[in-house]
Amino acid sequence: MAVGARLEGVTKRYLLGDGSELRAVNDVTFEFEASSLTAVVGASGSGKSTLLHLLGAIDVPDQGTITVGGETITAYGRKQLADYRARVGFVFQQFHLLPALSAVDNVAAPLVFHANARERTKRAMDMLAAVGLADRADARPEQLSGGQQQRVAIARALVVEPTLILADEPTGNLDSASAAEILELLTEVQRAFAATLIIATHDMRVAAHCDRVVEVQDGRVEAVLAGFGQ
Repeated sequence: MAVGARLEGVTKRYLLGDGSELRAVNDVTFEFEASSLTAVVGASGSGKSTLLHLLGAIDVPDQGTITVGGETITAYGRKQLADYRARVGFVFQQFHLLPALSAVDNVAAPLVFHANARERTKRAMDMLAAVGLADRADARPEQLSGGQQQRVAIARALVVEPTLILADEPTGNLDSASAAEILELLTEVQRAFAATLIIATHDMRVAAHCDRVVEVQDGRVEAVLAGFGQ
């Protein structure tokens, strides 16, 4: 099994206002297979979002090692971590689109330091076409539906050509019809890019679209269901 990402003894602690300690991720050792589609499920506060943030280097663990695609990212310095984050595709529950920018400019934003203007626009248009929104390239976020905004966010994640895509509650702000479309799109994206796609969710309907389901509780991996979806 080729390993897309591996956590070894990873712990992340937060100090609470009353002086107590919360272990959002508690001594987790786990492997995500390369080019796989995995759901990380659990109730709010279970640690699933923190797990994704650690894999994406949005946050750093207090102990343990994280290896992604053969790179031990927990050994990286600040610049190396910034370069690594630039190669990861992030999709969030809140779309985080810039309201003053058009759809194409939102998608091109991650490339601002990595390609010239012409190349940025071309790659952004290619990604908008891939998610079925080439005809809305000039629309601003307020002119798009929630499902369309999430498609723009997915295109933005794809424009960096990631091998790792992290989606945190990607359907949480969508109606059921839009959610189903986004799930189908994410599945298509994972297959087309042969990416390692990890979706954090509390919704088992989302998990039903995945190859494997990982249950997280109190910061620990409690169960793994193989072959749950596809």
